[in-house]
Amino acid sequence: MKVGPVYFTDGKGNWWKREWGKQCQHKVFIHGQCQGVKGHQGVHWLYSKAGWFDWERNKKDLKCKDVFGACGSIPPGHKRYMTPEKMIDKHCFSHFITTKVINARKISQLEKGTCEDGASISCPIKT
Repeated sequence: MKVGPVYFTDGKGNWWKREWGKQCQHKVFIHGQCQGVKGHQGVHWLYSKAGWFDWERNKKDLKCKDVFGACGSIPPGHKRYMTPEKMIDKHCFSHFITTKVINARKISQLEKGTCEDGASISCPIKT
């Protein structure tokens, strides 16, 4: 899933731009796209709709050669289950860069509610 940048403001003329790391493009056997950040170490992984931890060996990480089997699916409650809390720092949405917008022309554009294609704006509710 590709996520475009998000611009956000404090409502006082200050704007920031947040861009997330690219998501790993590896398909984890039949279940879907890896939820890690592009270039990550360790197994390719995702959480299935049922909440199971699905994984597949990462052939680019030599440490993964010792992982038992080539892929697997581990249900919640199993001793090898990786909880979402343990994996949050590896999730692609946990990798981002935030920069302050200082270009006056860009700020004017954002104040009018427009931005480039693929981006979005998050700002305080105007009452």
